[in-house]
Amino acid sequence: MIKRVILFCCLILVAAIANATDSCNECHGNRQRMESLGAGGFTVTRLETEAQTHMPVTCSECHLGNPDATEKNKAHAGLARLLVVSKKGLAVITSARRYPLAYDTNPMNRMFPVTGKNGKQVRDASVAAISWHDKKIDTLSQDFEVMRRTCGACHQKEFDEFSKSTMATNGKQSQYKGWISKDRGPHNCGPWFEGNLESMQANTMLPMSPESNRINQKVCNSCHVGCLDCHYKPQKINPADPNSGPHTFMKTPPSESCYGNGRASICHAGPEDRRRGAGYFGGSFSFPEGNDPDVHLKAKVGCLDCHESSKSNLSIGHGMVKRQAQDSCKRCHADVVKTHATTIHRNLSCEACHIQRVAGYQGTYWGPGYIAGAATPYFKYKAYYGYMPGPVLIRDQSGRWIPVKPFPMAVMNQKTSPFKPGLYWRYPLGLPDLKRTDDAWGYVGLFGNLPENNNALLWIQMDKVSHKLGKSRSCDSCHETTDGSQMQKVTWEYSDPGAFTFNGSHEVLANRNGLYIKGMQSEKIELEKGYALSALAPWVYLKDAWQIQGDFSLPVIIDRGKYDLLKNNHDSSKKFGLIHK
Repeated sequence: MIKRVILFCCLILVAAIANATDSCNECHGNRQRMESLGAGGFTVTRLETEAQTHMPVTCSECHLGNPDATEKNKAHAGLARLLVVSKKGLAVITSARRYPLAYDTNPMNRMFPVTGKNGKQVRDASVAAISWHDKKIDTLSQDFEVMRRTCGACHQKEFDEFSKSTMATNGKQSQYKGWISKDRGPHNCGPWFEGNLESMQANTMLPMSPESNRINQKVCNSCHVGCLDCHYKPQKINPADPNSGPHTFMKTPPSESCYGNGRASICHAGPEDRRRGAGYFGGSFSFPEGNDPDVHLKAKVGCLDCHESSKSNLSIGHGMVKRQAQDSCKRCHADVVKTHATTIHRNLSCEACHIQRVAGYQGTYWGPGYIAGAATPYFKYKAYYGYMPGPVLIRDQSGRWIPVKPFPMAVMNQKTSPFKPGLYWRYPLGLPDLKRTDDAWGYVGLFGNLPENNNALLWIQMDKVSHKLGKSRSCDSCHETTDGSQMQKVTWEYSDPGAFTFNGSHEVLANRNGLYIKGMQSEKIELEKGYALSALAPWVYLKDAWQIQGDFSLPVIIDRGKYDLLKNNHDSSKKFGLIHK
């Protein structure tokens, strides 16, 4: 008993000494002092941070700085702090903030910087984005040295594994070395600009400044993750819950963290709800806003419940997440998976039937424009947002039918192209699951006949859509035509820079002869000053150029009479082995 008392007293003494020499706690833990400095909103006590982080660490162990110094500038020297990114040049704002982050109820933009205006706190309109302190101020990319000294100091194994992961190394996107990368082809997200300026300039008909190249890369970097993007979940202080606040951490990353955790449409929100148009969350994350979410969201099935990670398989390595998740379906739907394998539709992926109404990009064009105030030959005119009633089905590399959303793409002012027209796969089938995707693309050609921005490299983006699972599509949505052709009528609205908002439409036709994007039309386009129509809407001049050859038709129904009898009778369809039980 005496030993326990002595030990307890020693711990109190150690804590007292630590607090006595910790200028962070002396200042930020004293509300009266912080308010006298005009920074009352940044008051936080050691007890609050420990309750929210669930970690017995000091301020400096996470934020660095100099806790032994008593003078503000010296104590803040080398401090790792929130990165507030300006719209101008995407530069980090280094001046001290007067207010902490504010919080809203919109899950896509639930946190944002504020500034003072007319005595009130309002959203800071000069800010383009916010990022955490494990990113570099100059590039917005991951700062592995800061991670090593902070998170990695206590979690060395996890840091070592994460630093080698696909997410940490930007392992997928960095493989796109330019628009004419032979291994991967051109991509909707654009190329990896860092380290590729010279080679890209050699094939670009317009000058590309190092500054515009650097800013383009910053846009890429803002989506790629550090430790805090997954495990840090700041939120409004809740007096009833001491675990909630601006220092809240989550051991297992919540699904929201995969979607940027309330910092706009970044991380997987961009590829899923914007580009593929069939995201998990939908709702406010979808473009146009309000598309249906995945049925599993309501059932509270999270990303890591389906996608294998170190949570379910320690050997996979911290920070690695297996993209392919089809094997996880049988954990909850064992009978369905078993009976599906015996049906005539056994070569269809689950998503092929259970995804409808895909939103997001319905066209994207890279041409001259301005990004963060700098002129660039590569601005992404992406806001052709709209709906395709259902995805188009194509055979993947193993012969399985998968759903894709074909949409037209172009990058202007290219000198040459090494590709031949046709269908390509981003990654070969032989690669392990952790290193490949099931995404396809179709090369169209290099086209002229534009008034400017000639030599437009055209392709059809065909990413596999995997989320937004729900009620199965109807039989007629695939088999209404007698020749197996697929037709989807697409409507969209353009709302990016360069022109006043306008509406338009096109059709996607897939048949035994090829894949075609045809009938592109819109309202009259009114350009903004300084923009060319060929940069943001080259389809006006190129019309129906987006097409590739190949058999993209579905199997033809031989006995249409039997089909008509069974298509609306699920019990009979199950009995005859047409659909799963």
